[in-house]
Amino acid sequence: RIRSFRHQHSVERKMLRILATSLFLLWAVKGNEVCFERIGCFTDDFPWAGTTERPIAKLPWAPEKINTRFLLYTRENPDNFQEITAINPVTISYSNFKASRKTRFITHRSEEH
Repeated sequence: RIRSFRHQHSVERKMLRILATSLFLLWAVKGNEVCFERIGCFTDDFPWAGTTERPIAKLPWAPEKINTRFLLYTRENPDNFQEITAINPVTISYSNFKASRKTRFITHRSEEH
């Protein structure tokens, strides 16, 4: 029993050292950061990485590289989309978009971005 207690105590000390070292490293490491005009800054640490949903620490690509597109279909144009963008707000005012109507977004997800 004494040997078992000593072994358990030794394991607990090792685990405590590993935990303390891990916490220190997490505290000491500062993530990288990238900033984009209009949408702000992002880092490669929590909450943008190191979570179950985002396990890999990567900075996001520039919006110009991602080239997000909003294709608007309305009752007035059910078969032909109108491309709108936040970069050029005139595209919204010239479109058939109506803020008084319910709007739905269909998106896809990519782990690369």
